[in-house]
Amino acid sequence: MKPKNNLLKLFLAFCLLIVSVNMVAQDSVKKELLVDIAYYLPANKLPYILVHTKTKVEKRFLPVKDIKIAAFMDSDSAAHSLGNVVTDENGTAKFMIPSSMKTVWESSPTHSFIATTGATKEFDETRNEISITKSKIEIDTVADAETRSLQVSVFSLSDGSWIPASGVEMKIGVRRAGGILPVSDEETYTSDSAGMVQAEFKREELPGDTAGNLAMVVKIEDNENFGNLEFERVIKWGEPVKSVTPEIGRSLWATRNKAPIWLLVMALGIMAGVWITIVYLISTIFKIKRLGKQTG
Repeated sequence: MKPKNNLLKLFLAFCLLIVSVNMVAQDSVKKELLVDIAYYLPANKLPYILVHTKTKVEKRFLPVKDIKIAAFMDSDSAAHSLGNVVTDENGTAKFMIPSSMKTVWESSPTHSFIATTGATKEFDETRNEISITKSKIEIDTVADAETRSLQVSVFSLSDGSWIPASGVEMKIGVRRAGGILPVSDEETYTSDSAGMVQAEFKREELPGDTAGNLAMVVKIEDNENFGNLEFERVIKWGEPVKSVTPEIGRSLWATRNKAPIWLLVMALGIMAGVWITIVYLISTIFKIKRLGKQTG
């Protein structure tokens, strides 16, 4: 019996050892941290980058907050640093290009952006890099007796000159309270060999401001060469909306001269009743005094 018991004990100890090793191995395996970089240029002005951190949890990608991101331009050296930012609740960190790097920015038509993270208990060090080419958008109008169209031109910088950028997909629309309304039935447009797109404006009688102005917007999203661009131009193609103050009738919440008649009558009646009572009391007091003098 003893040899069998010893074998059983050895087998159980071996199983326990295997389970412990597997648990330690699982604990030592870190999750994969994904770092995405996106370049943005709003209105052909100040560019910035957004860094997004996420990890896969049960077949879903979830944002990771409180990750310290170090960002650089062209080289991951201190001289090219864009700063250090901790990701927010959405796993996002925003970096602007500082004025101290203006010379570096203007020195080349193309730049690379680098984002790095340090090692933590959950994640290993991570590094990602993207490259972009400087670009810009221009909006012009083309109108005749029957149609009105937007002519959009996209350019990229090369050797100090702006050249047409062909094959660029974009959205063209009107800025509204709920988002961007396409100018026609087309969802997207692609620039031709001249870097141009012509989109017919089919939103007739669209309300604008008091002068009929509409904000026309062109958006280029997640382009592999140019990143994310947005340009806006105000054009007087809308229907003017007059600011009319509605006439407010008599109501409880209106001003004094618009109060309900019954409320005015009630208030005046109460005031009249109070003054009549006061006059009656005063006259009664004088009568009592006169009666006192007569009896005295």
